[in-house]
Amino acid sequence: MYLNFKKKDSVTSILLFIFNVFLVERDTRSIPLKKVFALLEPFQKSETAIRMGLSRGVQSGLLVNYREGGEVYYRLTDEAVRGFEYWQNTLARYRERIKLQTSAWDGQWSIVAAAGRDKRLGDDLADRLMPLGYGCLDKDLWVSPYDMNHQVIECSLANGLAKSLYLFRGRLEGNRSPADIVSATWPVEELAQRYDLLAKNLTGALKVLNAQQTDGSGLPFLHFYGLEVFELIQADPQLPLELLPGGWPGLPVTRTFWEAREKIMPAANQFINRVIAS
Repeated sequence: MYLNFKKKDSVTSILLFIFNVFLVERDTRSIPLKKVFALLEPFQKSETAIRMGLSRGVQSGLLVNYREGGEVYYRLTDEAVRGFEYWQNTLARYRERIKLQTSAWDGQWSIVAAAGRDKRLGDDLADRLMPLGYGCLDKDLWVSPYDMNHQVIECSLANGLAKSLYLFRGRLEGNRSPADIVSATWPVEELAQRYDLLAKNLTGALKVLNAQQTDGSGLPFLHFYGLEVFELIQADPQLPLELLPGGWPGLPVTRTFWEAREKIMPAANQFINRVIAS
């Protein structure tokens, strides 16, 4: 379950980012309100905005508030923690598939054909196959340039769809080139434009940040661009580079973010540690 926010600068989004990146690994799932105010100082949110945002977080089922020792606390719900697990699993899958993307392609396709009119197919099948990098070539016909049959079999058995799917692996014959198939199946041009825009924005943001950075000033950068990168890598099927337009921007852009993140994290951790210990 991905935690999707209409506003990336919402208080709920920011606080969940801080929990996800800095606090859960410290086994901290609950913090007092006074420390929420301190943690959000780099984001320049007013006290009123923070209180309203926390209220929305409670209403959405992502936070629970309670009193203890005369103080108000905010605690993560199980739903929020499941969202973090989805986040971490998605990042791990993306990193694992970089090796596939940068290796030589063997020219073979994995094909999933849906049979019958099982009511659970359609959107449900898309939800299962798209995270694996499959694209919909035609109605009830999905393809991937990688051998994902094992993962599809596991997924179909777990969801009771095994008898509704046929799986194949091989080369596609005919007058359609791999480039034609990619263009018809995945929105590669749109993805390239999104990556290019992210690269441009990252360059400008890093110039400002490098000139002004103090221990907590990098948090807004990590939060906003972390969400930007995450949204892109969810949409990116990570096709073999030889099937993509030349100079594909995906890997260089994400590398720029991760390298910047590594430089910013020590100071950000110092800020978080000081607030939590106070």
